[in-house]
Amino acid sequence: MEEHLVDTYEGCVHALKQKDLRQSLYDAAALMMSDVLVNLHGAEHRARRLVEGKIFRKDVFLHYEKTFLPRTLDETISPFLEAGRGDLVDIGYRVMMNLTVDFAGIDRPERSHEETSELLRLLKEFSLAPALGQSIEADIEPKKARIRKAMAEFDERFFTPSRRRREALLTEVEAGRMAKEDLPDDVLMALILGQEKLQMTDEQFLQEGIFYMLAGAHTTIHSLAHAMHELFEWLDEHPEDVSRLREDPFFIQRCVFESLRLHPSSPVAKRRALCPVALAEGEEVPEGDEVVVNMREANRNPELFGEDPDRYNPHREIGGGKTSYGLSMGYGMHACLGRNLAIGVEPRSNSTPEDHQYGTVPLIVESLLRFGVQRDPDGEPKKDETITRITWSEYPVVFKPEEALI
Repeated sequence: MEEHLVDTYEGCVHALKQKDLRQSLYDAAALMMSDVLVNLHGAEHRARRLVEGKIFRKDVFLHYEKTFLPRTLDETISPFLEAGRGDLVDIGYRVMMNLTVDFAGIDRPERSHEETSELLRLLKEFSLAPALGQSIEADIEPKKARIRKAMAEFDERFFTPSRRRREALLTEVEAGRMAKEDLPDDVLMALILGQEKLQMTDEQFLQEGIFYMLAGAHTTIHSLAHAMHELFEWLDEHPEDVSRLREDPFFIQRCVFESLRLHPSSPVAKRRALCPVALAEGEEVPEGDEVVVNMREANRNPELFGEDPDRYNPHREIGGGKTSYGLSMGYGMHACLGRNLAIGVEPRSNSTPEDHQYGTVPLIVESLLRFGVQRDPDGEPKKDETITRITWSEYPVVFKPEEALI
């Protein structure tokens, strides 16, 4: 079996739309991701996406932006503000993880710093799974053992209690002692309500809960860390744009879009042919072969993104109906379901600051700037050298509210 590389923008779009190309990026992570939404195909994928899609509504997203996010930020960042310093990756993980588990339906009864630390420890073990296929280590069995152990711990302490509580609430509704409108508005509740149609096993429930925790927190912190780094670098070279941070309500979001274009959480997508498939440029892919969709390269097409597509430029003008962040949120059946929750919607000519959906990453960037975040002059950011994907493992920062840019 062979690999077939696609790296043109239109070629990537075409490949990602093909129904006879099945997700294969996470094949190495089957122990934790075999039956999650991103790996399902055909009717099974459509059924689960339809059930979960009921939660991915604009009103729910705006509620999380205006209610849950501010509370989560206050809970999570307070210790770092008191200390005057912290690590951007650690802070981002904590904020996004707490926000994500709330949205996924994983209860945090203590809502304490210690409980967050425990969830964060488990999350970091889970994050080994999607990177197994990118690992530079020959023996990945020790990592698989760690993942299995973390799954069992998460199930016992967090997931099963959360599921049982929601099932008990549904029993109250069915008995007429509670209004259906008062049920939690989260993914786990949606799955329980859709169980008659989906017929999910306990293992599938657990995998889906972990998947949402991982997708919402792990991939989003990748975007947050890159967004802050690129913005720090840009403002060093373009101090005149500090005023834009204060005066243009959509500028920070555009900065995030530009960083996301350069640094997609998954630089490539992989699909396996279920039958012979023709790619956009005519190449025939035999059944069983794998198609590697290079979204990172497609996002740097000079014909679409200008003569300097490898450089960060939040003022970049993009035409042709293409999104400012390129293909970084995917395309087709496996396009990111939580895209608008993570990065919001692109501003339009009639957008107003009051009713615009900014997304959690731009809003976290804005909050960090208001807290006076700066790179730690005594610290050194480090990249993760254990995988092929470029991502930050450490990024020391300090907080100086008296020097806040906004």
